[in-house]
Amino acid sequence: MLFSTRFSSESHGDSGSSAQTISSIIVIMVLMIVVTTTVSYEAIQNFGLSGPANSGVIGTANAPAVLKWGSSTAYPIEVWTQSCVLSGGYVYCVGGLSASNLATSAVDGVYYAPISSAGIGTWANTTDYPTSIRTASCVAEADTIYCVGGYSNSALTDDVYYAPLSPLGVGSWTNTTSYPFPVWSTSCVASITGIYCVGGGTSNSSALSSTSSVYFAPFSSSGLGQWTPTSDYPVMVKQQSCAASATDLYCVGGYDATAVYYAPLESSGVGTWAATTGYPFTVGANLLSCVIIGDSIYCVGGHTGPNVSADVYSAQISTSGLRQWASDTSYPVAVWGESCVASADQIYCVGGETASGDTINEVSFSSPP
Repeated sequence: MLFSTRFSSESHGDSGSSAQTISSIIVIMVLMIVVTTTVSYEAIQNFGLSGPANSGVIGTANAPAVLKWGSSTAYPIEVWTQSCVLSGGYVYCVGGLSASNLATSAVDGVYYAPISSAGIGTWANTTDYPTSIRTASCVAEADTIYCVGGYSNSALTDDVYYAPLSPLGVGSWTNTTSYPFPVWSTSCVASITGIYCVGGGTSNSSALSSTSSVYFAPFSSSGLGQWTPTSDYPVMVKQQSCAASATDLYCVGGYDATAVYYAPLESSGVGTWAATTGYPFTVGANLLSCVIIGDSIYCVGGHTGPNVSADVYSAQISTSGLRQWASDTSYPVAVWGESCVASADQIYCVGGETASGDTINEVSFSSPP
C-alpha cells in the first residue's frame, strides 16, 4: 500500500510533471526489486535456522530426514569412550569405560559382531587388549586394526598396538612404533598408505590440556613406521571426531569447540587446513561420533555445554569444504562417548553415556526410510 499511495500521489499534475512522474516510477520499481530481493534472500537464509538469535551458530537447513533408527543386539557390557572399527562385514570394539568413574572403570575387553542391513548380530568376546584402555583411537585397514594411545586406569599412554582381523575375531595384539607422546582422545583415520592422527589430550592432570599436532605413520611389515609431523591443526583440540573421504580429512568440534576444519590427504601427511561450515551446537561438540557415507558426513550425539544431545546432523561434502548442516532424525537417546561406524548407506552406533550419567549398552543402526 505504501508504494501504491506514493505512485498515485506522484502521478497527478500537468504535463510538465511527466518527466518527474517517469523518474518516480523508475525509482519505485527499483525499490520494489531491491526490497523483494532482500526479503527473498532473508527468507532463504532464515529457513530452518536453529539456535537462539545472535548465538553465532551456523544455520541448519530443515531438510527432509534421511535416517531411520532402529535398535540392534545390545553390547555385552555397558560402555562408553570405546573405539569401534569396521572390517570385512564385522564391527570390532576395543576397551572403554564400563562406568562413569574415570579412574577405575577402563576395561580391556574386545568384542565383535557381524553387520547386515538388519543391524548387528550376536556379539562375541575376542582377544583382550593388552591393557585396560579408554579413549584410544582405533582404525582398520587391510584386515588389520591399529589402536593409538588412550587412557588406562592410571595414566596416559603412547602405546600403539595392532592385530589381524577375521570372522573369527581379533588375533594377537603386537606393540608397534609408539606415538610421539602419551595422548588420549586423539582422532585417527586411515588411508591405504598409513594413519593420520589429529590433536588429543596431553596431560593426566589438566582437563584443558590439548595439542594441535598432527602426525602420520606409514604401514609397515611390523605394524607402523616412524611417526612424522605434518600440517598442524589450526587450534589445539581434543575429543573431536575426524572422518576421511577419498581425498580429504574432516574434523568436527572438540572440547568446547564447534569449529570444523578440513585438509587434503596426502601420501605422507595432510595438506593445509581450512575452516568450513561450523557445527550447529551452541557450546562445544564434545565426544560426538562422525562418519562419512557417500558424499555426506553424519555426526551423532555429543556433549554441548551442560547438555548431552540426541541431535544428528549431516552436511554434504563439496570441493570447498562442507555445505550447510541439516538436521536429521534424532538418535534414540541423548548420548556422548558412543562410537559409530558406517558401511554402505548404514550407520551403526555402540554404547555411550546418557545425560543422567548412565553408561549404556544400547546399539542402534540407521538406514534410509
